[in-house]
This record gives sequence, C-alpha cells and structure tokens, in this order.
Amino acid sequence: MTKIMELIRKLSSSQNKRVLEAVEELRVRGWLCDGSLAGVPLCHVHMENADLLGADLHNVDFHQAHFQWADLSQANLRGAKLTRANLQGANLSQTDLTDADLFKANLVEARNLQDVQLARARRLWGAVMPDEETYDGRFNLPGDLEFAKWGRVDVHDPEAMAKFMGVSLETYLHGQESGKKLFVAEAAL
Repeated sequence: MTKIMELIRKLSSSQNKRVLEAVEELRVRGWLCDGSLAGVPLCHVHMENADLLGADLHNVDFHQAHFQWADLSQANLRGAKLTRANLQGANLSQTDLTDADLFKANLVEARNLQDVQLARARRLWGAVMPDEETYDGRFNLPGDLEFAKWGRVDVHDPEAMAKFMGVSLETYLHGQESGKKLFVAEAAL
C-alpha cells in the first residue's frame, strides 16, 4: 500500500510533469480506474492536460483543482467535490457528475458537456458555464436550493432566486423554462 500512497503524494505536487507521471503510473497499475482513489483529498492538484479517461474518482475532494484541458471522458466523478475547480477546456464526454459539487467551478470551453450531466450535479451555484455565463439556476439542484434556504432566500420567489443566483430575472426565468424542457425530454426517453 505504500506505493499507492507515494503516488497520491506525487499527485499533490505543484509540478504538472510529476503529476502526469503519477497519473500514468496509477493507470498502469490499475489504480486509476478501480476506485483506489475514492474519497482521497486532492485539493489544489495540478492535473492540467492529464489523461483521466475512465478514471474512478468518485467522492474525491478536488477543491480548487486545476483540470485545464484534461481528458475526463467517461470518468466517474460521482459525489466529487469540485468546488472552485478549473475545468476550462476539459473533455467531459460521458463524465458522471451525479451529486458532484461544482460550486463556483470554471467550466469555460468545457468540451462535450451535456445539460443532462449538469442536471445530475449536486450544486452549480456561481459556476461559470461553457458559454462564459454564470449558471442561472435552470436545474434547481438540491445543493443550490439548500444553499438558498440557508441564506434565507424564498426559493419560490423568482425575483429572490434570480438575485441569489446573480442573474437578471429575465435570465433566471428563461433558464427555468430551459430546465423544464430538459426534464420533459428526459422523462420521455
């Protein structure tokens, strides 16, 4: 078990080259995709350009992690803490974001990211979306609603929710309509 701990420590290096080497060794040993990293705190990691295809990273704490242009396709990020993480340009094709916390995450230019993936997240409050706009509340995510209630915001008042989300009322209402259409379309499948 000491080798895996050594590689986990290497993942925390500020030198991207060392991190990428650790990722590759984890893949070769089968530890990247078998759940060995589940629940590990990897805050502030520098995984820019990392090949994390199919990685099992569920429940990992990636607070303020750097994933710019990383390949996270088919990765399991279920329950991961991606608060304030930088996912700019990351490939998120078929990435499982169920219950992931994307509070203030940077998703600018994220590739292959579908609304259906985001609709399964736990929270997106303050996230900057692929189109460079602030998340508008369209999915009514449980974590966002809990956060609003904690802040004593009336979640049934569109004006209050728009202000809470940091968007105009018009943007908020448009987002709510878009979110409803997604849920209707998904229910029909």
